[in-house]
Amino acid sequence: MIRNHLVAAGLLLALPARHPLHTTHTDLRQHDGAVEVTVRAFTDDLHRAVAAREHATDDSALARYVRATLTLADAAGRPVLLTLAGTRIDGDITLVTLRAPLPGGLAGARVRQAMHMELFDDQVNVVRAEYDGRQTSLLFTPGDPARALR
Repeated sequence: MIRNHLVAAGLLLALPARHPLHTTHTDLRQHDGAVEVTVRAFTDDLHRAVAAREHATDDSALARYVRATLTLADAAGRPVLLTLAGTRIDGDITLVTLRAPLPGGLAGARVRQAMHMELFDDQVNVVRAEYDGRQTSLLFTPGDPARALR
């Protein structure tokens, strides 16, 4: 009996830890006619989302997933093509950095952050933008449309 409890406890400890939050944090920074985007996501959620959508987990699959779920359009409504600049794992978080030319800047640009919303009903994505000497934050939940940065 005690042996069975020890085996069960050992199996529970061997399972990957699950985090109670389903969230990402995205920073948009405007500088020199370009925008830099940094997304912080739980590595396990990101891996699961990319693998489910792309059936692969390489950098190309990651870039396609992020571009499909994180969209940016300039103030005139033209889509901005985000290019993967790099990734870095920091503990259980993956940082994904993307860049794009944005000559008109972020003022009036429209952003939508829907990463992982296909996985979790309680997903919440925070977007913080720095441009023209100010900061603004947007909060996205499942079903939210793109929003303009004012």
